[in-house]
Amino acid sequence: MIFTEAIFFVFLAAVFTAYWLLKNHREWQLRLLLVASTIFYGWWDWRFLLLIGTVILISWITAQQVSKRQENAPSRRAWLIFGITSSLAILGVFKYFNFFADSSIAMLQAIGLTPSAGAVHILLPVGISFYIFQAVSYIVDTARGDLKAENRLSRVALYIAFFPQLVAGPIVRAASFFPQMDRIKPLNRGLVAAGLRAFLLGFAYKAGIADNLAQFVDPVFGSALVPNDADLTVWSNGALVGASLAFAGQIYFDFVGYSLMAIGVARWFGFYIPKNFDYPYASTNIADFWRRWHISLSSWLRDYLYIPLGGNRSGKVKTYRNLMITMVLGGLWHGAAWTFVAWGALHGLALAMHRALFVGKSRRLPAILALIATQLFVLLAWVPFRAESFGDTIIAWSAFVGLRTGGPETLPWIVWAVPILIILDAALGHSRLRRLARSSLIRRPIIFWGGLGVLTATLFALYPLEAQPFVYFQF
Repeated sequence: MIFTEAIFFVFLAAVFTAYWLLKNHREWQLRLLLVASTIFYGWWDWRFLLLIGTVILISWITAQQVSKRQENAPSRRAWLIFGITSSLAILGVFKYFNFFADSSIAMLQAIGLTPSAGAVHILLPVGISFYIFQAVSYIVDTARGDLKAENRLSRVALYIAFFPQLVAGPIVRAASFFPQMDRIKPLNRGLVAAGLRAFLLGFAYKAGIADNLAQFVDPVFGSALVPNDADLTVWSNGALVGASLAFAGQIYFDFVGYSLMAIGVARWFGFYIPKNFDYPYASTNIADFWRRWHISLSSWLRDYLYIPLGGNRSGKVKTYRNLMITMVLGGLWHGAAWTFVAWGALHGLALAMHRALFVGKSRRLPAILALIATQLFVLLAWVPFRAESFGDTIIAWSAFVGLRTGGPETLPWIVWAVPILIILDAALGHSRLRRLARSSLIRRPIIFWGGLGVLTATLFALYPLEAQPFVYFQF
């Protein structure tokens, strides 16, 4: 069940109606959301419920035990290590077992050995990376004293399994979510409108833009780019550059689209989820990019990994080390493949270089050059993120300097329109334009409804014949 499927709208309408019929019974509202979240996640595969149930139970027990042992530091620390290690071990087994097993087999084969054991592959549960990080957030926030340990298991379960952002984020902090359970929000026009604005814009980004771009990204990067005897020129320079540009647009509009829809759905139930993107393709340095891209993950990595490692408090060399560790692990979090590790390492190296060359220094690049350099690096770094192998990555990179010839090249106008779409997206987020649009809608409701009609008609025209899964579902 994904946000762009018809079945989701039936599910959402039923849950929304029942939720607000219980408006005078807060605990029953929360229980209904927990039941709805269980159905939503079980829709993918009922076996996943056993796994997320285990994660919830570990988090609840750990927080309870850590809270009870405030005066017994060794015991408290032991429980804290148990909770975090157990959660991350579950993530490691289900997400990385296949990766390390395949890598070990490849290494043995490289030295002439032939493993005799049969291949064992573990199914990757959807959304596991996101809800494991939320579970760790709950454990750490209670240990730090930012949040009281919750006595009711059902509330911990709702926090970790809240269906709007369960399978692809944004990652919500426990200290932010739990107080909202006791905050009663009335159903009014403002709440409905806020959710509708976010959901419709997100739907347009996902179904209207990202899914159409996917139709041209997938054939290029889904095929073998490394030449072979049967086909020496698979794709031309133009096709590879165009597909790389299209993927930069696809992953942005796909993920920001999901985040906006998750924010909109949560708003309809009275919950506030902070924004996950702040126009990252307008960044003029790589550090600014990571303050704007996937904010919930980058801030999680900063607060729960980079700072505990020592941050920038122990000298330059250790700061660079901490940046590299954080970004490499962040790359590995995105996917169990060496190409994701390389993507993380590239960003870690870029962050270290930016810090060495510009942070605390008087030198500055002109804004337009800084923008071009930053976005060109981000574009090139997306190649290993999407490519199937290092060989495909090198082939795609070589296209940017004209080292490939021949092969099919035709790409539609929407691929080359990606920069324009990103500029329009940034314009929609400009505060002055937002205020102007809001005041116009208040004075002239016909503008709102007319614009909504045009948007709906456009979506029907652009909606692809087959809905594409969200890119981040695989993470």
